[in-house]
Amino acid sequence: MSEIIQNYQKELNDHLVIDEFTLKDVQLQLPGRRHIWVGRLMRHKHEVNQLKKSKTEKLANLTKKIQEQSNVRLSTPAAEKVAENTELIKQINSNIVEQYLVIEYLEKVEKIMGSIGFDIRNIIEIQKLETQ
Repeated sequence: MSEIIQNYQKELNDHLVIDEFTLKDVQLQLPGRRHIWVGRLMRHKHEVNQLKKSKTEKLANLTKKIQEQSNVRLSTPAAEKVAENTELIKQINSNIVEQYLVIEYLEKVEKIMGSIGFDIRNIIEIQKLETQ
């Protein structure tokens, strides 16, 4: 998952380059770039929801399977606890944690992209003062 964040960081660095020559281009591209980052955020949130749904289904199936295969009668919470320790559920939990890390990163990127408009306005004001 860190590979995804690294790729996003490289792209964000490209999006945040502002100089006097590219100021207008950056300003015109800003809404589209915000849309890209918000779209990524929403895709990762959707992925978390899909993983949680998958975990719930697989946990229920594993719990039922464990109860059926057990030599002694296991209560549902006890069988569920055993199912939680399977590699499949551990992998899903790991994927969920990784997705939350990406979501946290993208939420911060969204704030950065929202503040760029103010930064651009400040740059323009500085340029106006310099030309007076």
